[in-house]
Amino acid sequence: MIETLVVLSVLGAFLSLDITMFGQFMVSRPIFAGPLVGYILGDINTGFWLGMIVEMMWINAIPLGTSIPVDLTMMTVLSVSWSCLHFKGSQDAAIFALAIAVPFAYLYREVDIAGRLFNTKIMHWIEKGIEQGKEYRISVGLYSGLVLFILRAAIVYFVFMVLGGLIYINMAVYIPSGLEVAFKKAWYYLPVFGFGLVLYNFKNIIGIPFLKKKDE
Repeated sequence: MIETLVVLSVLGAFLSLDITMFGQFMVSRPIFAGPLVGYILGDINTGFWLGMIVEMMWINAIPLGTSIPVDLTMMTVLSVSWSCLHFKGSQDAAIFALAIAVPFAYLYREVDIAGRLFNTKIMHWIEKGIEQGKEYRISVGLYSGLVLFILRAAIVYFVFMVLGGLIYINMAVYIPSGLEVAFKKAWYYLPVFGFGLVLYNFKNIIGIPFLKKKDE
């Protein structure tokens, strides 16, 4: 189990690189990260379904400029991992895992903000080095920033997986039957609600007449 958590933590860290640090290949998006983690854990269906829900529900959460949205990669990797590791194939358990993962994703945003503040110090160190003719600091700063990001993300992923996993397991056994039924319904209703959010967020782009206001 520990080995699996380590692998998933490192994978999550490298996927998170794609958000702002390196690449922008879109592999960090939930619709890709979810099925990938699900495939590794032998339940690609759960990974795809949770990834689809997160993708549509938070489709407008995009890091632009100084905006730092909730970490959707963290949310997806945690929820799929907990669900597939502890209650594989259970729809209600998967939705409950997603509910537990949401606050952890928002907490990681604060960690990310602290990391960006530290990167600012690296940037100032590079700028001072350039003024002194030490151009090598550019490469050192870039590579050290990447390494520190991966280490920080991997450690946080591992801690959250262990801590959140314990919370998830211990709370799951006490879920009332009525709430289990609600989670099972949410498995089907959330994609519908998410699709509605997609239409609402892009109504002005794709030009859907019945979603526009009368004065538009």
